[in-house]
Amino acid sequence: MAGSGEGRLAGSLSIGAGVRWQEREWEVVAWQGAQVTLVPQDGGQEVPRVVSYRWLVGAEDFAVVSGGGAPVSDGAALGGWGRQEGREEEAALWQARMVEIDTGLAPGRSEHARGFGPGTTLAQRCAAMSARLAADGVRCSPHTLADKRRKWKAAGESPVVLLPGPRDKRPGGFTDPRCLTAMQEVVARRAHASDVTIDVIREEVEDLLHSRYAEELGSAAVAALLPSRSTFYLRMKESGLADALGQPTRARAALASTPPLPHGGREVVLRPGQVTQADTTPLRILARGDDGRPTATELTTLIDVANHSACALMITPSRPRDAESGQAGQATRAIDLTLMLAQALAPWPVMPGWDPLSAAAASSLPFGALRAADERFTEATAARPVIRPELIIYDQGSPYVSEHFTEVCDRLRIARRPARKKTPTDKPLPEHFFVTLAHRFSQHVTHGWQGRSHKKRGRGIDRMPLYTIAELQQMAQEWVALEYQQTPDAGLRDPFRPGVVLSPNEMYAVQVARSGYRAVPLSPAQNRFFLLRQWVIPGKGGFMIDYRTYQPIAQDAGHYREILLRGDSKLPGREKQWECRFNPYRPERVWLYDHTADTWVTCDFRLRHLLHDPWTADMWQEHAEQHRAAGGSAKDEKAIALSLAQRDRRRRSRRPPPKRTGADPPFQGLELETEQPSQDPYADLEEFDLSTLRPYPALPISPMAPQPASAPPALPAGTGDADRPPDSGQTPHPLAGLFPDDGDGSRPQAPTAEVPAAAYEGVEAELLDDLDPDSDDEAEDDVWEM
Repeated sequence: MAGSGEGRLAGSLSIGAGVRWQEREWEVVAWQGAQVTLVPQDGGQEVPRVVSYRWLVGAEDFAVVSGGGAPVSDGAALGGWGRQEGREEEAALWQARMVEIDTGLAPGRSEHARGFGPGTTLAQRCAAMSARLAADGVRCSPHTLADKRRKWKAAGESPVVLLPGPRDKRPGGFTDPRCLTAMQEVVARRAHASDVTIDVIREEVEDLLHSRYAEELGSAAVAALLPSRSTFYLRMKESGLADALGQPTRARAALASTPPLPHGGREVVLRPGQVTQADTTPLRILARGDDGRPTATELTTLIDVANHSACALMITPSRPRDAESGQAGQATRAIDLTLMLAQALAPWPVMPGWDPLSAAAASSLPFGALRAADERFTEATAARPVIRPELIIYDQGSPYVSEHFTEVCDRLRIARRPARKKTPTDKPLPEHFFVTLAHRFSQHVTHGWQGRSHKKRGRGIDRMPLYTIAELQQMAQEWVALEYQQTPDAGLRDPFRPGVVLSPNEMYAVQVARSGYRAVPLSPAQNRFFLLRQWVIPGKGGFMIDYRTYQPIAQDAGHYREILLRGDSKLPGREKQWECRFNPYRPERVWLYDHTADTWVTCDFRLRHLLHDPWTADMWQEHAEQHRAAGGSAKDEKAIALSLAQRDRRRRSRRPPPKRTGADPPFQGLELETEQPSQDPYADLEEFDLSTLRPYPALPISPMAPQPASAPPALPAGTGDADRPPDSGQTPHPLAGLFPDDGDGSRPQAPTAEVPAAAYEGVEAELLDDLDPDSDDEAEDDVWEM
């Protein structure tokens, strides 16, 4: 066989090795991922060839001539090669037996043994070898030896296939799987009850099998499904159900709530959105609630396993139920989870005041490719990728198992998998994200940070000017886009660059280049299915939700009239009820769904004109309870609306708390051109040749020369008409400016006698001559003495 021999079973194939492939000899000169570059060694003029490694070593005529080897392509031989370690003597013994069966002569011997002569057939030699093994205490039939010899020849006479592999134990033995399933169901049913013995479990299993399969199989066949008493005890012990019965009630209840495997452990994730993890935790930041009082907060996040990106996050208020007033508590609800999914399916916008580095265009995301594939990506998009989840691993909280969240996931075709209770390792990425957010974001929110525990909590936290829920939401989203998505994570590595640590955005860019990007934008009509469902009965005056009357807008009045003419919705079990969707955080507008035409009717709150400030359904419920406690009716929507409006007016009349304290941080982002550039005044001028420029002729006039008569200089301060005769007709001396006022308020002394003009000219000439730098100091002294 062309590919057999020791060369084919060598451990590896290295650069520089000689191989035989396609009836020619080649040399391995380069590797590039899974591609191998080969150069012919026969001196031909053929260019080097690049082939796949698996294709190369899988060829029938492949063999390593020198310099290493490649693993065998036979799957059975490859699996057994790893089991040969420590069993060399056994492999050599079976190799000698196969050689004697094949040739009739044992290795190292020159004479044939009895039953292995030249005139014997292969079947006779196998029978002789089986008899020899039986004498040595080894049971192996001739047919088994013939099969071993056939596999041995097919594997290139490799002793690997001769070694018996470990036999995988069959779970449950030969007990019927239906009986094993019934045993697990009965033990799980007994998880919250008092402990019982295995005999009671066996009786209940027998009753369950008869009630489930008696009509299908008959009583005799059902009795055959249940094993004997001793085998039943053995199966209970092997499956661990016997140990579960002996545990305390709390441990049995926790074990019964464990979902089937897998629980969300290590999986092979190759593309964004393939597996995501969601979890909710207290945020430990106080916020200003809708009523203006401090309230605790919770954070819910969705993390992608492939690149550790924060797909979405939602901050909600959290408060326990008030035992004195009976006010209901508040926490993360199903609508919050669906709004979080809506965030994951759409880009985040860059809000006013965010750092410019938080934009996708300034990050490592493939912004050009994303913008070409999805028109929703603009220059004002935050640096966070849009990832559509395919599978969500969640804890078993009530919002995650609610009907509304399940309906939305089914509509979006998102699979869900529950994690085990009290097992944070099933969803480690959200747990790690919460720790990272507490260290790098929460403790830097100076107004409201409560510390890691009550022992480390600061004083007067509730008296600080706290942020609102919306402000905390915007701050957390900016931190995710600016810091978290662009910070290298030690757990993110590119297979082709294992030494480089990547950030979530960089890892997304690597993965999206392999798996591609498909934009799946949802229309406004499709997004309305994220909202809560309410069944209403339309009437002439509208319909009511929580005793609030909603009426159609003017554009949809005709469509609403058609729904009234139809009467019943003809939905199974609903009769006159129609489906309506509304957002409890913006209840001033709802949408009535017409399933017959697959359209929506927009309806507004009848008293919407009374409420100018944002309000929520929780605020409405709170004022409705206050109005009912004061003796009013919860159906009096006008009184409740006026009470809610007065509350907003009182809140606006008070001095609002300061948003931030201290000076604003310095600008650290990129300078964005927000103004229109000014016009260049020299833009239309022709280019000037500097070689044509000539110097302007200057006159050799000394700065000490007298001014022309036509423009006499002004006299210095302190000189006037009293210093000179008015009718003298003489011009002021040009050196008068060199002798200003001494500062004592006295005027300079006037000359006692008139000096002719020739004398002034002589003094000026001497002074000008003295300005020569080559003159000596004596001449200068003489001039000043004169």
